[in-house]
Amino acid sequence: MKRDLVERICCPSCGCRLESVCFIISAEGLIQDGLLTCAKCNKRYPIVNHVPILLLYPTSLHSEFEGKYAGSHQALTQFSPPGDKPSPGEESVQETFTEEWRPAHLEEEELTFTYSYDDLLKLNSKVWLKWIGELGQPILNVLVVGCGAGREAMALGEMIAGSRVVGIDINLAVVANGVRLDREPQLDVVVCSLLHLPFPVGTFDLVYSQGVLHHNKSTLEAFKAIAPCVREGGHLFVWVYGLDDHLIRRGFVGVLTRINYVIEAILRPILSRFPGSLRQAILVGLAVVLHPLVLTRVRRKKLWHMKDTIHGLRDWLSPRYAHLHSYNEVIEWFEREGFRIVDVQSPAAYRDLFNKQLWGVGMTGRRVNSAGKAAPD
Repeated sequence: MKRDLVERICCPSCGCRLESVCFIISAEGLIQDGLLTCAKCNKRYPIVNHVPILLLYPTSLHSEFEGKYAGSHQALTQFSPPGDKPSPGEESVQETFTEEWRPAHLEEEELTFTYSYDDLLKLNSKVWLKWIGELGQPILNVLVVGCGAGREAMALGEMIAGSRVVGIDINLAVVANGVRLDREPQLDVVVCSLLHLPFPVGTFDLVYSQGVLHHNKSTLEAFKAIAPCVREGGHLFVWVYGLDDHLIRRGFVGVLTRINYVIEAILRPILSRFPGSLRQAILVGLAVVLHPLVLTRVRRKKLWHMKDTIHGLRDWLSPRYAHLHSYNEVIEWFEREGFRIVDVQSPAAYRDLFNKQLWGVGMTGRRVNSAGKAAPD
């Protein structure tokens, strides 16, 4: 963890300032292991392998950390570890996405789903965040909600010159990538719940959430949780699954697509409740059968491996929640949280880049002031 990150975060329980306690410092001067402590509510949060774990409930990482450092640091007895229970649905979300982003599944992969790093740069600059080039003001602080393995957060940091990016995720696999991610000068990574964010209100110029909010028990509640992090005049971008995506295709292909949606709706809630080992066995079996078919449909066939097919199936079938939403519904969310819609995703630019149909609902809102007017630049 970079030492100055402590100045940008707060206690997820009471919102007060945190202090850092270093146990191990890396050769680069980064905090490898340590604690973040809150003097007001007397809580402590571990820093494990460069990643602060700002959850309000204990996990296996907490147990391992306590066992490793028990009795060796006074702060471990002065402050209390987190002891709350996860919010409804969080345990399932954490379990399945920790499996999905485990480095053993994705080590040295060149693709994030079907996108290369260069694809991610183009996707954001031309399709989702094309308004940035016309903004006329710098974007200095960016929050990426659901950073996965961190590649998209790194691409945003490169695309938005001069910015500092904080990537958050509830999945514990982030910790395995902690050293690599902490060495990125523009990037910080935090494990936390998006329903209990460790940031003061109005911290960020841009909050970015692509393909994440719909995997929570309530997409709307997740949206309401991240919206306060945007400063007045700042921007919020979200992309969620589209309610009518399966109706776009016509004819025989359209029938197959709608059958596919029915199968997904039946399988996902069942598979998400299976033990992890059984879920893995089923996904591998499906991948063996479907991999040849998948290869006929992906753009970068030479870079696509069996692990990519397993990863795609895991993202498709293992999360318990995958809600679908309409444009009008998402626009209403923005309006009720004090945002004015300033841009929507570009299907034409997407087709020009990837020769494919763009799916989902993606848009950007700008926070307005209390009088209902756009805040000054």
